[in-house]
Amino acid sequence: MKRTLILAAMMLAAATLFAEFKAFYCETDLGVCTYEQNENYYCESCSCAEGVGYAARNCGNFEAPLPTVEECFAQINNVCKNTEFRCENNAGKCFIAEDGVYVCQCFGVWSANGANEGAYYGTVERNEEACKSKLVEICGTEPATVKDVCEKSEILNECIAYIKSVDACYGRQWPDENNEAVLDHTADESGSVYARISNCCQKEDYRKELQPKGKCLENCTEEDCCKACGFHTGDPVSSEESHADATNTEAPATDSAPEDKADGNTAAPAENKEESKSDGCSLLFI
Repeated sequence: MKRTLILAAMMLAAATLFAEFKAFYCETDLGVCTYEQNENYYCESCSCAEGVGYAARNCGNFEAPLPTVEECFAQINNVCKNTEFRCENNAGKCFIAEDGVYVCQCFGVWSANGANEGAYYGTVERNEEACKSKLVEICGTEPATVKDVCEKSEILNECIAYIKSVDACYGRQWPDENNEAVLDHTADESGSVYARISNCCQKEDYRKELQPKGKCLENCTEEDCCKACGFHTGDPVSSEESHADATNTEAPATDSAPEDKADGNTAAPAENKEESKSDGCSLLFI
């Protein structure tokens, strides 16, 4: 009898606990939004249907009413109306906006091979096949090498000479390779000397910053050329090194990149929902 009463009490407590739980979702061709509510907990999670898309998620311990069907549909449209179709391979990535305008970025490529500040622009059909085809056409299937992005041999040799002499002043060990071996390395090898060479070849401003000290070292006859040419080699991190690090991580920005519209959050499509269909909704009370 005692056990029966305990079990009945537990069932009643569970029923009371879940009595306040509500779940609701709606879905259109653009994506799906799911809402959950339980006493002081509220969660809204929306994800978009096409390509990788992006998502919005707002969950926490606060009270908020579940939306109406019309409000739910409006939220999907708000989150997903400008979703970009995306595709990516080892060589780069492409984004296709709703109007068919694409932006393709090849890893390690800034101004070489016709790129404009790290990007290629045009129009194409907005589907997976067209996206992947355009990506291969522009970037290929393998990452660009130093040889691919350093189109002029005189600039390449100039950059190698400058960076090699600067590295020597900071005690950085230069790879025991000749110039030809350097060419085969990946241009986007973050933090490496190869990335700095690639940046130097493609970015005139960076090259102009290297030139004065590089030329000074090249023509120096002093006992301590590093000091004579203005290198503060005792500093933990030099301004030259900081600039190199910054250029290695620099990436072209697009006004419509999905990451910028995601509010810094991601969310997976809701689980336990019905088979996908257009303009659908569901309301669950427990």
